[in-house]
Amino acid sequence: MEGIHLSDITPPEALKEVKGIIFDCDGVLISSFEANRWYYNWFKNRFNLPPMSKEEEKFAHAHTVFESLAHVLPEKNYEEALELRKLPELSEALSYIQIEEGLREVLVWLRDNNIRMAINTNRTDSLPTVLENLDIEGFFSPTVTSTLLPNSKPHPEGVHYILDKWSMKPEDVVYIGDTWIDEACASRAGVEFWAYCSPLLSASLHISDYWVLRSLFEKAKNNVWRKSE
Repeated sequence: MEGIHLSDITPPEALKEVKGIIFDCDGVLISSFEANRWYYNWFKNRFNLPPMSKEEEKFAHAHTVFESLAHVLPEKNYEEALELRKLPELSEALSYIQIEEGLREVLVWLRDNNIRMAINTNRTDSLPTVLENLDIEGFFSPTVTSTLLPNSKPHPEGVHYILDKWSMKPEDVVYIGDTWIDEACASRAGVEFWAYCSPLLSASLHISDYWVLRSLFEKAKNNVWRKSE
């Protein structure tokens, strides 16, 4: 709730100069809520259960597939569900995923201005396919999924891993996310948090439009960051 809500009249001074940006994936890089709904309701239907509740949809959007299946299914169905994950037909969920409007232009700008980009997500083995299908896999290094390290978000281990790979300090980067899990992860890692399309989160900056963010980056580079050199 606190923080600056970016708009066309936001002064460029609002953007701190950064060396790297860590992105969440679902809801930040990609619009995947409908994909998640289709995916987990497939399991619900398979076990003759009613569709997900609003609370279950929200939970599945933010947590790992293992946590989400355990949350939306009875315990007796969990192990079978893990086996069913291997079915090719579940790849249909990928068809519901779209890139966030204006994101590609932001990624290109960051790359052209030598600002590093990484992903810290609670997705598992599906991340490479998602990035490849949307032709954005080349922008990010490293990519941290929930199975890469012992602890997934909101634990800060993923952020620490990225900072180590980049040889950067927490103050050199920002974290862009859309859930309380991202907010908590950034806070625990000592990294500034920017919220995307999530005005109820506590963040230094609130982003609702990537086109506006890209424009402000350009203004900050030309009018603010250059003066600090």
